[in-house]
Amino acid sequence: MARRTRQHRSATSWRDAAHHNPNRTRRGPTAGAVALTAVRGYGRWVARSPDTRGLANALAVLYPLGEIGHQTGADPLMLGAFAPPAALAAWVGTHKKHASPRYSATVAATAAGVPAWLATAAQLGIVNLHTLLAYTVSASVTWSAYTWSDVLKQRRAWAREQLKWEELATAAGLEGSRLVGMDDTRLGVRFRVDVRATNKRASQLAGNGKGLAEDIAAQIGLPAERVRITTDDKHAGIIRVLVQMTDPWEEPVLHPAMPAHPDRATVPASREQIAAARRSIKGMPLVVGMDPDTGNDMTVTLFDHEGGHHAFIVAPTGSGKTTLYNNLIEQATTCDDVLVWGIDLGKGTIGRFWGPTLDADAGISEQDRALAILQWARTVVEDRSQASGGKNHIPSPTEPVILVFVDELDTLTGMHSPIAYEAKEHVEQLWRRGRSAGVILLTASQRGVQQYTGSKDPNANADYRIVLRMKRASEMGNAIEDWEAAGMPNMATYARGVKGVALVVDGENTWTAGRVRDLSDLNAVEDLAKRRGAPVATLEPAIAAKLPGYADRHRTPAHTGGRSGGAPSGHTPDHDPAPTALPKTRDGFGVDPGDRDAVDRLASELVAEVEARLRDMPEPPKQGIPLADLVKANQSIKVPDDAARTILDLLTERGPEGARRDELVTALGKPESTVKKWLAAMRSHDLITRHGSTKAARYYLPDNHPDNHTQ
Repeated sequence: MARRTRQHRSATSWRDAAHHNPNRTRRGPTAGAVALTAVRGYGRWVARSPDTRGLANALAVLYPLGEIGHQTGADPLMLGAFAPPAALAAWVGTHKKHASPRYSATVAATAAGVPAWLATAAQLGIVNLHTLLAYTVSASVTWSAYTWSDVLKQRRAWAREQLKWEELATAAGLEGSRLVGMDDTRLGVRFRVDVRATNKRASQLAGNGKGLAEDIAAQIGLPAERVRITTDDKHAGIIRVLVQMTDPWEEPVLHPAMPAHPDRATVPASREQIAAARRSIKGMPLVVGMDPDTGNDMTVTLFDHEGGHHAFIVAPTGSGKTTLYNNLIEQATTCDDVLVWGIDLGKGTIGRFWGPTLDADAGISEQDRALAILQWARTVVEDRSQASGGKNHIPSPTEPVILVFVDELDTLTGMHSPIAYEAKEHVEQLWRRGRSAGVILLTASQRGVQQYTGSKDPNANADYRIVLRMKRASEMGNAIEDWEAAGMPNMATYARGVKGVALVVDGENTWTAGRVRDLSDLNAVEDLAKRRGAPVATLEPAIAAKLPGYADRHRTPAHTGGRSGGAPSGHTPDHDPAPTALPKTRDGFGVDPGDRDAVDRLASELVAEVEARLRDMPEPPKQGIPLADLVKANQSIKVPDDAARTILDLLTERGPEGARRDELVTALGKPESTVKKWLAAMRSHDLITRHGSTKAARYYLPDNHPDNHTQ
């Protein structure tokens, strides 16, 4: 079989051969191709602005169409009869969609003008100067009214904004995104951007939005902190880009109780003005600051139809905790159905500056009074709950809500507090059962860890969690565990360089962040408290009688809701108290101060009654009891005598070796949690000591502690 010889394949393609073919004839553009190109170009030109250019072309085409009716002899009245329904349909359709009377009137007039023109042209024809002039003027007016209507102007503005966004998105790496909405805010603008065509998820862009926000801010010429990116709540493929054109922190957030111009003299409010400003706490939001993005107030509602709402505040030193408390106490003391009790064992700030407005307070080294206040609050909860069966308390001036403000919580329930064991039991009961009885707890701690708070109840039972400026981002998780997943700002980096910022989170995990009202001038606060005076609310007499030491400080009358003495009178130094009518009850002694004989007779009766009571009193001891012994007797150890004796005997037997907790549990035969409480109570009263902090820690008698034997 003969072998077929393969031909060498040329490297020149048929396209190259055709291109280099010298015999190929070159044809020029035909008239049809030119016309088609012109029509396409004209169509693209009209499509770039269909509203205005399309209407102009339609009006131009409509003019010669009128000649058809004239040539065919159409009935002008028949053609003109279509004008009213066309106008009505155009008005209804456009007004329902755009709600613009001006735009709807223009469209309705245009729709009615088409049959009107056809009727006119059918009657007069179009080949005369008067008809041409009238049509030209009418068409020009119609086109101008439509072009400059408010709807068309908004469309053109929106088209310009879309073009700007496309340029910005391309520069920032968001090619393919589409602007679908834009809202003006108090400080700038908020964009709604569809990112589905970018092949990137909205959550991805929002979660890693710091780089994207920085790119957008760089293109606009703003600091990176002024651009924030979040997801849209109603659409998974849309992001929100908030751009703050104005610095939100350039203006301070002043408190309305403080003068806007401190250098100017202000007239203090009179007692009548203060009384007129009294209000109820039920459903009243307490304003603590302002959200700079929206200008809305940051509020805390401590009591509403659901009962009370506890608050837990985490605020390191220098973050503005005192200013925040000043805001809350200032508004709470304006309520006529609220009593404020304050505990500040660390610095005593609450009682020092708000003392005249408080119903009770405990300051530095007043641990006994702090425990008494907590016991009072617990008694109120128990009595009200027993009377109501657990129903939500209804506040009134004679059955007020009690707000217990605790500052420096670690000094009360922290691991180094000498009264932590006793105080923690009261505080836990208030956290768990106080809200329905109208006893609300507000605590502030420098950290959100259990070593400072004493228990996990603040995080578990506080409806409001308020976080101020943090020193480190790691502390955010101790205050709010899921803060990052919920999109909350990092209070270690939020608004750098700005004083007094706060994050407020309610019970539904809805949060707002902003700046606390400036109420940091303690001299002004002290003056404000003096002018405001004592609270007008009084505790229920039956409950007040059960509170040890409360009646001595607050002589609550048995028949009235008014305060008769003991607490500050609320008298304003700059204003004399208004005269009041004499009461007709025993509380006013039932005499006329102007009747000297009646006053003398009443005084004699009172002296005789006092002498009679003194005769029945026992003789005082010859030697007084030392105050230290009274305090020690008051602080009874809540440990059974047999258990305390077993612990002390075992530690005495062990001597310098001491005993571990598991050994003490075995010796007592009780649960470890119970023994742990007993050991803590005995340690708080210096009966025993502990060395170490783990399970291997050993307990000793004070004389046998290892630190006492080191050289």
